[in-house]
Amino acid sequence: MSASRALSIVESYYKAFRNKEPSAVSTALGDVFHAEIVIESPMVDHKYGAPLRGHEAALPAAVSMAPYLKNVTVESCYASPDGTGVAALINFPTPVGNIVQSEHFEVEPATGKIKRLRSYYDPRKLLPPGA
Repeated sequence: MSASRALSIVESYYKAFRNKEPSAVSTALGDVFHAEIVIESPMVDHKYGAPLRGHEAALPAAVSMAPYLKNVTVESCYASPDGTGVAALINFPTPVGNIVQSEHFEVEPATGKIKRLRSYYDPRKLLPPGA
């Protein structure tokens, strides 16, 4: 897979969150998520206790975040030369202030779908007091 194709897939991921209807968000993400997707982030660990695995877990969780993620600004995005990895630096506005995140995608060449997403950021602003 080309690097430009991988970047296009990740762009479609961010674009999915800008849909107004939850069903449209789910459909758009379903088009870019691999059936066996794994999503890892500090808040996923906090909320679910483990990474989200597969469409059944990942899609509803991602759709529930759409109202927040619709305003994400992608500051930069880079793909590996073979197109299997993409790293994005994003600004994520939240009610408690901006969160800067580094997101790392693994794209499966055979399907052209996102197989793994790892998000790295400081979650302290987002956690309840004492968590």
